[in-house]
Amino acid sequence: MGSNAIAIHPSRTTTGESFLAINAHQPNEGPEAFYEAHVNSEEGWNALGGLLAGGPCILHGVNENLGWAHTVNFCDRLDIYQLQMNPKNADQYMFDGVWTDLEKKKVKLHIKGIPIPVSRDLYWSKYGATMKNEQGTFAIRLGANMEIRALEQWYTMNKAQNFTQFYKAISMQGLSMFNIMYADRNDTIFYINNALMPLRDPSPAFDWKKTLPGNTSKTLWTKFYGIKELPQYVNPSSGFLFNTNHSSFYATAPENNLLASSFSPTSNWETNHNNRSRRFLELMPLNGKVDFDQFRQIKFDRQFPAVFEFPYSVDSLFVMKRANYPQYDTLLRNLQEWDRRGVPESKGAAAFLMVYEKVSRAMRGKDSRALTMAECEKLLQDIQVQMMKTYGTTDLALGDIQKLVRGDKEFPGPGLPDLLAPEWGVATANGKRKITGGDAYVAMVRFPKQGLPIIETVNTYGASAKQGNPHFDDQVPLFLQQKTKPMTLDKTKVLATAKRIYHPGE
Repeated sequence: MGSNAIAIHPSRTTTGESFLAINAHQPNEGPEAFYEAHVNSEEGWNALGGLLAGGPCILHGVNENLGWAHTVNFCDRLDIYQLQMNPKNADQYMFDGVWTDLEKKKVKLHIKGIPIPVSRDLYWSKYGATMKNEQGTFAIRLGANMEIRALEQWYTMNKAQNFTQFYKAISMQGLSMFNIMYADRNDTIFYINNALMPLRDPSPAFDWKKTLPGNTSKTLWTKFYGIKELPQYVNPSSGFLFNTNHSSFYATAPENNLLASSFSPTSNWETNHNNRSRRFLELMPLNGKVDFDQFRQIKFDRQFPAVFEFPYSVDSLFVMKRANYPQYDTLLRNLQEWDRRGVPESKGAAAFLMVYEKVSRAMRGKDSRALTMAECEKLLQDIQVQMMKTYGTTDLALGDIQKLVRGDKEFPGPGLPDLLAPEWGVATANGKRKITGGDAYVAMVRFPKQGLPIIETVNTYGASAKQGNPHFDDQVPLFLQQKTKPMTLDKTKVLATAKRIYHPGE
């Protein structure tokens, strides 16, 4: 589901400070889980924020003068090619009228559970990494395979002290993806849909949304758009910027939004809203000022927008006449009387979670459309059977079926997919839903004109992945109450309140 990021200019805040919300929606376990760290080199590097296990620098966070947040973008950065193979030589492909040899290398793979290494052939063509399967020979081309300076760029972003330095850092274009949201103490807010976006042939001969012919240099792009050619905003007059993994052409108030028609159609930038973006615009006043409590309420909101923004419409469920389906009366009542909030005590949210999961699986890869009445009836039947089998009743609250689990502790789980404060999960052996992702690392920052930034954070799944460690689950109560803890970049305060001071390895 990605992440959320919000930046509000001092002209729109009651305190005259820039506000920045950093919100990572990540898995809660494994190498993709976010950790919180504070690094201070006493040589110009003083930053706090979220990073993944093994990360050598802050990936999104705040330093003494500025902060930034990332959200996943889904613009078209990748192309797939089908190669025209030589019928007389399985390792040759046609390129500009000439049979060309694939680069070939044999590697040994060590696979868990197999005592001996497995040999495989690896292939490389002019387009990039290449594979063979029953459908043919295909190559994948993307900027991420051509650039290795991501960590160098993040480190440079960590140390930037103003917007000029920050923009110079991102101009490295070492990151092949991620939206970037920014705010600082000097009254600058900024947002860019960042990507290594290929410069593609604009002729109508090629459909860049589909598999491309891998036999011509006309489809072999070699350059990318420069940083200034990407969709971006600096200090719009609306005074706010946001992204919820939706289109960068709906990043602020309507009068300030960029036009998709101003950019090359071969880039295929995102053009969609989602539930979170619609809900944000319902909550964010287009005029007047926002105080910090309102800012927090927007971030922690668990309400769907007035009109669902899913790729498939489930509205048919909400107009079914209950008298015609007495066997599903409880389910339909809970759904149709639901206030569309994803809170643990909500029975409508429990039913809708089941609807969402079944429909999203059934409709995956299909064209957008509304469910038919027959499909709705079958959906209710399947949900009723599943609820009765697992719980013995269909009159259930969200917290009854969705659990936030840390070790041997189990908590009623809030949130639904695509809320501003979302959660999602998987079925466990007992049929309940275990939360596996959603709000993971949240930081809210204010930038006063004088002094260090004022920082509040919560790391839902703790500072430790080791069960039994006191920091394994100590922030769960904060998260469940949608509260935060104060953090500081002041090293003196950190050391004064530290429980233990040590060197790694001690």
